[in-house]
Amino acid sequence: MKRSHFFAHLARMKLIQRWPLMRCVSNENISEHSLQVAFVAHALALIKNKKFGGDLNPERIALLGMFHDCSEVITGDYF
Repeated sequence: MKRSHFFAHLARMKLIQRWPLMRCVSNENISEHSLQVAFVAHALALIKNKKFGGDLNPERIALLGMFHDCSEVITGDYF
């Protein structure tokens, strides 16, 4: 049986600090950032569908937001 380290990889997202482009009150890691992106992406997809006749899948868009910075576990965050 082949083992996957996928969930261990995802768990490391909380260890990678975001590069602040502006002054921040508190530090943020890429795990927190990705969840916030997912919230906003989901809301924007719902707005597009409801107000502008869109045909988007809000759950898929939220999922893409959650995973959009996974590669930064390897590369680190950079601007």
